[in-house]
Amino acid sequence: MMSESGGEAIRVVVVDDDDLVRENIRTYLAGAPDIEIVGTGATGFEATRLVGDLAPDILMMDIRMPVMDGISAAEQIRQLYPAVKVVLLTTFDDDDAMLAGLHAGVSGFLLKSTSPEDLVHGLRQVMDGGTVVSPGPTARLVRDYLVSPQPTERIEIEFSMREQEVLDLLCQAYTNQEIAERLFVRESTVKSHVSSIMTKLGVSSRLKVVVRAHELGLVRH
Repeated sequence: MMSESGGEAIRVVVVDDDDLVRENIRTYLAGAPDIEIVGTGATGFEATRLVGDLAPDILMMDIRMPVMDGISAAEQIRQLYPAVKVVLLTTFDDDDAMLAGLHAGVSGFLLKSTSPEDLVHGLRQVMDGGTVVSPGPTARLVRDYLVSPQPTERIEIEFSMREQEVLDLLCQAYTNQEIAERLFVRESTVKSHVSSIMTKLGVSSRLKVVVRAHELGLVRH
């Protein structure tokens, strides 16, 4: 389906065992001309089936659900359909769930209390290759996992000057498009640098880049 702007609409599947949550999200996204909900479900098992049947761009999924929880479903979906971006929904800050989601390769965490405007912005940011995390989880992630003790022996990883600039902006939650605008380069160039950074750090997602870079003390402030 085409958006009102003429481009392809962002195809979203929403999975949550709470009917009210699914309906609220549908209402929140109804006013966004570039976002289309193509399917809904209530369990992690349904999430896997819907992603396979509908090939969405983004799966928004509750963490705690019957039959199969969101973390298990995210791990399975990221393995079977790596092009699909997963955003996990939660009602509270949950350290263990955030770490498990991080290892599963999700593109972000959003509280169910997120405003309609922030929800729409978050989905657009994820579609652009960014990572989205609600303010509450962000604070916890930074305090508990990003600001960790520095290694006694600094690990040297050779980044080009441009890669270091991209890394610093990644760690400030800028999207590929925003990084391209700030550095006056093409977005495709930024994507190439991000891919190189992931390879050098041995990680598979932008969120893991941020965590790993802080663990190794590679971020310039």
